[in-house]
Amino acid sequence: MFNLGFLYTPYVFSLMILKLRCAEYGFECDFSIEGEKNIELLEKLRAHFEEVHGIEYPIDAVIQMIVNRGHSLESIKK
Repeated sequence: MFNLGFLYTPYVFSLMILKLRCAEYGFECDFSIEGEKNIELLEKLRAHFEEVHGIEYPIDAVIQMIVNRGHSLESIKK
């Protein structure tokens, strides 16, 4: 008889990690940021667009960019 108890994991914690690359949004830029998918991460990307590229996107526009790349709106934690 085999003991398969090590295969059972009653609690699985999974963070929704997101890696955002500036180049994926049309810029010739090596900037990337990685972290838990939340509004703060998107705000950092928005700030990068403004500070480095001079484009002031509202946070709603950045959220829409992320959604357009296949991430659900519900998965972005506020």
